[in-house]
Amino acid sequence: MTTVRGNGVLGHFTMCELAWSVAAGDAAAMPALLRQLYPQASAYCRARARDTGVSFTEADRLALEVCHAILAEVSSVAGAQQPFARLAYATAVDAADSRFAQPAGGAGTRTQREILILRTIVGLDLELTAIAMGISPRRVRAEQHAALRSLRVA
Repeated sequence: MTTVRGNGVLGHFTMCELAWSVAAGDAAAMPALLRQLYPQASAYCRARARDTGVSFTEADRLALEVCHAILAEVSSVAGAQQPFARLAYATAVDAADSRFAQPAGGAGTRTQREILILRTIVGLDLELTAIAMGISPRRVRAEQHAALRSLRVA
């Protein structure tokens, strides 16, 4: 993300850096964080909605609610103390779980499906997926391989 700092110098900020700025009270960082966060939240909500037959319009509404909840949580004392990826993922999972019924059956375990969504649809790398889910990168890799293997069999 390229943005103009107060001194006119161009800089690159990751979502985590923007979240830290929001947590520190920088209201100007909120729109930049939202611009980076919404596409990933939307991709996640759409993937979860697709499994249950809910429209993408409803998924996009939920993604916006998720983004607002994440911004509120990041601004709180408790939220500022958590890894941003874990906070964002937990917020999105809770919202999707409450809005969309879990599909029965399907290939792989819930953990495997979540890893595939985060890695292939949302686009998180191995380390961010591990942080978001609170598991080791080694387990992410193993679960992803198991999920892909179960999809091949299905």
